[in-house]
Amino acid sequence: MLKKKKYLIPIAIIAVLAIAVLIAFQIKPATGKFYKIKKGDLEVVVTCKGEIKGEKYTEINLPEAVCKEDLRVYQLRITDCILEGKEVKKGDYIAKLDEGQFGNMMQDIVTQKELMDADMRNVLLDSAVSLNGRRQDISNALLDQEYLKIDLDQSKYESESYQRRTQMQYEKGEMGIDKLRRDYRLEKNRMKIRVGRFKIHVAEFQSRIDKYKEALAATTIKAPQDGILMYAKDWNGKSYGKDTEINIWRPLIATLPDMSVAITETYIREIDISKVQLNDSVRITIEALPDKIFWGKVIKIATIGEDHQDFDMKAFKVIIRFDRSDKDMKPGMSANNDIIINSYKGELLVPLKAIFSKNGKKIVYLKRGGDITEQEITTIAENEEFVVVDKVLNEGDIVLLYQPEEFKAEIEKVASRE
Repeated sequence: MLKKKKYLIPIAIIAVLAIAVLIAFQIKPATGKFYKIKKGDLEVVVTCKGEIKGEKYTEINLPEAVCKEDLRVYQLRITDCILEGKEVKKGDYIAKLDEGQFGNMMQDIVTQKELMDADMRNVLLDSAVSLNGRRQDISNALLDQEYLKIDLDQSKYESESYQRRTQMQYEKGEMGIDKLRRDYRLEKNRMKIRVGRFKIHVAEFQSRIDKYKEALAATTIKAPQDGILMYAKDWNGKSYGKDTEINIWRPLIATLPDMSVAITETYIREIDISKVQLNDSVRITIEALPDKIFWGKVIKIATIGEDHQDFDMKAFKVIIRFDRSDKDMKPGMSANNDIIINSYKGELLVPLKAIFSKNGKKIVYLKRGGDITEQEITTIAENEEFVVVDKVLNEGDIVLLYQPEEFKAEIEKVASRE
């Protein structure tokens, strides 16, 4: 028994030491200080959020009747509307626009037209009285001319001087009649022009009143066809709703998307847009459908950047078309888009945390046995977690996820000598 105990004690000591070594090598990596290089797959992606829409859709715009510039109403307020996302049928009620501006301005025009109508009636009355008086003057002058004609006929029995005088009076009467007729025609034309001007003004007022009536009738917005209602957005990206002001030069109110072919519309920062190409594959997940993964392709990239509230730099609109739609997919759902720029299979992967920069070079710290060495590397590609490296490293190599103190001290000494 004593001999067995003598052998058991050294064996126990060796076992404890072995366990300690294993713990030293297994616990430290778990604490985030080491990483064992493995081969794996890596995707280089540009990640962006988007909104699901139908590639084809029917627009619901402000009616043309309310967008006429001569109405002088340039901003229209939505006073009532149905909820976004509601399924509607053709002819269903969508929204109501504020009638107040049209009603008030039409009332002003009606008042002006009433005054113009009264003025035109006065002009017509004045014209009738004036022309009637001139016609009476012509009748009187013709009657006087008849008397002069009788005198002229009887003057042949009188002296030549008398004949001459009656002849002159008759001719003078003829000239007077001609003048009265000319004055009558001139007055008639003048009155006609004056009355015509009033009629034009009255017609213009009536035309404007008719346009306001047409605009008032068009303030009720209805669905042009069946679909799911999606409101347009303002400059800040907020969906239209009750009390939204809509400009007549930006008349889109809502759309009715056709979801048989779905797209996601997203924006990408200007520093990333050069990486994205047409037909790049896209992995899409939808927050409302967490158990499904969809695939698509980039079909359109904007050529001009624009300001966007979610970015502190210019952003470019990108359209991604789904390879297939889904019955549970609804317009307006949020989508997470991973645009796959490159894909690497079976490559050596090193965590970003293990790569350091020194004198403009990229390096890692290798742990081989009890020694730590500095190794320069060349990176091929990277994503947010890992880097594909060249063949300098080997599968199974252990790299540090921190910079050892002795290497920091070396850098400090070099810096002090300089």
